[in-house]
Amino acid sequence: MKRLLILLLAVFFSVPAFATPAQDASIEKLLILTEAQKLNDSAIADSDDIIETTLKPILQLDNMTAEKKKMAESFLNKYKNIVKEEFSWKKMMPDYIRIYRETFTEEELQSLIAFYESPTGKMFIRKMPLIMDKTSDIMRQKMVSILSRMNTALGESMNLAPQDKSLPAANP
Repeated sequence: MKRLLILLLAVFFSVPAFATPAQDASIEKLLILTEAQKLNDSAIADSDDIIETTLKPILQLDNMTAEKKKMAESFLNKYKNIVKEEFSWKKMMPDYIRIYRETFTEEELQSLIAFYESPTGKMFIRKMPLIMDKTSDIMRQKMVSILSRMNTALGESMNLAPQDKSLPAANP
């Protein structure tokens, strides 16, 4: 009897090791159901806004010439294009598939697919863009606060830095 119990426990605890690996077709179906591409594209669009609100103010110095401002704008546009290219769905999808394959079993994917095909799952997907928009708004607000605090900290650090004796002192 004791051997049978040990055998049953061994089989029970080894079941996860024999779980069916996630299939790419199931992963792709789940990504479609969850509108992962739409969320990815939305995140890229949000990154444009974040770049505009965080980097642009840093690059616009009071004494910047029109030529330097044009160069800064060109840099920001190139930066945004690089972000769009690197985070494009075409480049990201293989990573999503790999991550989902490493994370979920086929059985788990089938459960998730069943959920997202249900009325509750569909409702969740419909409301996800609103959640993402509200989260993005909060992130933007926090970035403004972070930049303000960083500028203050930078100013404080610069005031504490020893003066370079080779440069003339600034007149207050």
